[in-house]
Amino acid sequence: MANLHFTGIDCGGTKVMAQSATFNSESGLVSPGEFHLEENYSDSPNWNPKFISVHLDLQRQEFAEGNICLTEPEMDQGDVIVETIQNVISKSGSDSIGLCFPGIKNERGVVIMANGPRISDLLERIPEIDSLYNDSDCCVLGEWKSTIGKMQNCKNAFYIGGGTGIADGIILNGELIDFNERDDVKRSWELKIPSGETVESCLSPKVMIDQWNLSQKEKVETLDQLSKKENSKSIFNKAIEAFLCLVQDRVQFFRSNNSDLEKIVIGQRLGMFMADSKLRFMIKTETDIPVNYSFDRRTAALGAAWKKACS
Repeated sequence: MANLHFTGIDCGGTKVMAQSATFNSESGLVSPGEFHLEENYSDSPNWNPKFISVHLDLQRQEFAEGNICLTEPEMDQGDVIVETIQNVISKSGSDSIGLCFPGIKNERGVVIMANGPRISDLLERIPEIDSLYNDSDCCVLGEWKSTIGKMQNCKNAFYIGGGTGIADGIILNGELIDFNERDDVKRSWELKIPSGETVESCLSPKVMIDQWNLSQKEKVETLDQLSKKENSKSIFNKAIEAFLCLVQDRVQFFRSNNSDLEKIVIGQRLGMFMADSKLRFMIKTETDIPVNYSFDRRTAALGAAWKKACS
């Protein structure tokens, strides 16, 4: 059978990334093609860098009541995101597109969003796509089902990626688990360390940077910059504590399902930073489980392309 061609689009908190892909029906894997494009939402003059999401409790209440009331700032910010996606799709020239997006989604759009605007009619506004894929799932799928992934041939592994938020994923007995269908495992934004903070709030690069910037006069923009600050040790110690808490939780999950965890993959900005920092050596001394670091930012888009190819 001939190879099939798709484009995966990864919508993040700050930009849209598109990557063409070829699906090999014999191997079941996607490989990256030549087309690659990234566009920042901030390129639009209408982007609001100081946008604040509606409180999650209110978002959940409105969703449960079936009465989502978008605020004007949400609508304006959502317009920029939709326009950026449409622009990227137009430049791709593809008619087979898989798109992943953060947040809680229904059959029409994004209905709960922690780090951005809700776009409850997203699918109606972008006719080129017919489904919204989960961004965390696509991060895992890109590592598992692409030729550049770090989880190829894994049967029992877990993924943790960090950027604006945290992407979680677990492969159990050769299957990607659905967190929504299980009550024996928590996502990183639900799992708490002894201090009461969530794993996500301690491990997300954005949250770590924001924590420093809110308390210090000298601001930083990256984890590398933060790591060079004398008073940042407590932030990174908390990150290690959170990571090890996550590892302990996942090990117990696999054991309770009569399986052994064979690999951990750390990706996105979190993986890129940890791979070249002292945190890598701190982790190595605390666990004997193999840890791989993923440096390729295309994996979520490739995961979306794979989902489209297999739909």
